[in-house]
Amino acid sequence: MELQSRKEYWNRVAGEKVFHHPLQLAWLDSHLAGRDVLDCGCGYGRLLAELAHHGYCTTVGTDFSGQMLSRCHTLYPGLNLRLVQSDGKTLPFRGRSFDGVLLFSVLTCMPTDGEQQALLAEVQRILRPGGLVYISDLLLNTDPRNVHRYRQFVGEFGLYGVFRLPEGVVVRHHDEQWIRSLTAAFDLIQYEPFIVTTMNGNRSAAFQYSGRLR
Repeated sequence: MELQSRKEYWNRVAGEKVFHHPLQLAWLDSHLAGRDVLDCGCGYGRLLAELAHHGYCTTVGTDFSGQMLSRCHTLYPGLNLRLVQSDGKTLPFRGRSFDGVLLFSVLTCMPTDGEQQALLAEVQRILRPGGLVYISDLLLNTDPRNVHRYRQFVGEFGLYGVFRLPEGVVVRHHDEQWIRSLTAAFDLIQYEPFIVTTMNGNRSAAFQYSGRLR
């Protein structure tokens, strides 16, 4: 799915999707060197609000969906959240601007290797030395329903785990080895597999990862 089509999709569903990946604040409290955090792909601001209530007052949220950011303003009018609309390709910040970057359910929306590698390169650019990346996303599943759609779309997309949802958007479930490769510039701090409810109400294997930039 081309970038413009993705933007149109997320603008269309911005008012109805609910995200469930849990934020483990202890991971941030234990390993952040400072308080400047970027929530990349912040959606409707669920994590931004949680961070603000926990005392992270210099957090920034960025998303390419204007409707998601509008929903964020509507949901949390009293928090004075700093929101920046991005182009979906680059992060509009100077190098070494942040102590930590959150990527929650972002990789699944960027189905190609190249897109994900480009995003992690941007994360490395804007992180300060020793900065933290905190990723929460979906893993490959082994149940018949998911295996069927992985196999159904592997010929079209050339990658097992990439598939098109009935509503049209293309998403990706990840192999653990790929996540290790994608985060090669970081020293692993924590990795935790778990089960999450997806935006469409299904159960999926998932993981959370935190790593420190070398």
